Amino acid sequence: MEEFKEIKSIINLTKSRIDAHLKFKQEYDKQLAFDFSLFQFFSMGENKITQILAYFLDEKQNHGQGNIFLNEFIKTFCNKEVDILNSINICEKIITNNRRIDLYIEVDDLIIAIENKIWADDQTNQLRDYANFLENKSKGNYLLFYLNPYGLEPSSKSMDDSCRNKLIEQQKLKVISYKYDIVNLINSWLLICEADNVSHFLKEFKKYIEIKFLGKNTLNMSKELRSIIYDNEREVRELVNEYKQIENEVINTLNNIGKELGKINTELPLGVTLTKSGVFNWEGARVYKFSVSKNGNKIWIQFVKENIHLYSNYYLQEGTDMIFKEILTELNINNHVSLNYKLPKSELINIFLNQVKIAIQSFDIYDVRMENSTDLNNDNV
Repeated sequence: MEEFKEIKSIINLTKSRIDAHLKFKQEYDKQLAFDFSLFQFFSMGENKITQILAYFLDEKQNHGQGNIFLNEFIKTFCNKEVDILNSINICEKIITNNRRIDLYIEVDDLIIAIENKIWADDQTNQLRDYANFLENKSKGNYLLFYLNPYGLEPSSKSMDDSCRNKLIEQQKLKVISYKYDIVNLINSWLLICEADNVSHFLKEFKKYIEIKFLGKNTLNMSKELRSIIYDNEREVRELVNEYKQIENEVINTLNNIGKELGKINTELPLGVTLTKSGVFNWEGARVYKFSVSKNGNKIWIQFVKENIHLYSNYYLQEGTDMIFKEILTELNINNHVSLNYKLPKSELINIFLNQVKIAIQSFDIYDVRMENSTDLNNDNV
């Protein structure tokens, strides 16, 4: 019982610290705009982040800084002298077995390959296949980077432990992180970049990484929270373990729902098409969704697991008539509604299928409105 009191005390202390920072943020946000970022206007998936890294590592791009970014990268991570006067930078390279290396650079007689692993899971034998290709292509003179937010080792699914350890020992495989390595690299780039507009972009990119992957808080809140963790390690560990247990329960619920929905056949009106997507990771969330489409308009119905929550929502495919948003609102479709993941599986499946039913119904209403609109226009002629 005493242990639970201690945990409750830690939660209250942590909440009070966070609340204090949020209050400060609220008071000074107008002057400092803590959360503003130009990247909020763009879809920043793994591919886009890879493209940004590739852009700065390529001396031929229009950042105007020549090869200084590539040179700094090599000095930081490669531990060898390399002539970078003639480099070939490729954002993505297709290799054997239709594998795709995220970022591929040939510089001097060295090949550098980067596997950018942010949200997607490791594929079977993925890094092993990359290493085999690079070994043959470079005659052994290559460096394969496994880049992820926190510097986690690749899974044995991607490369068995003995092979991984051997390549690390040979300095042919290196694990790097956004948390330490890329953030520090960008700091180095900022010191040597001479163009203000390029520096501003780099600062925004660094800020995006810190917020997205590191959970960096307003001012120095992270230092205070770390102090709480160090002083109460045992209790915090218990909280973290329970949090992970809840998260795994939500993931298992979503996986089971996806399996059952995959078996269900839905009757469709003439002209309506339905496609199913298996459970997949997207920008830190886990998603299962259907698309319902007709005549170029498409509605996505989905369950989304974010942190320890399960949500029911929808969105319109780009190019879909925005009248559907009005129709779906009238039909009371779920829009980011939080669900109790402990509900019976059958009940959650019915919630999802009811969403699909509403989407299908919206196409009939849309057709009637379009027909009435056409008739009205003809009457006015």
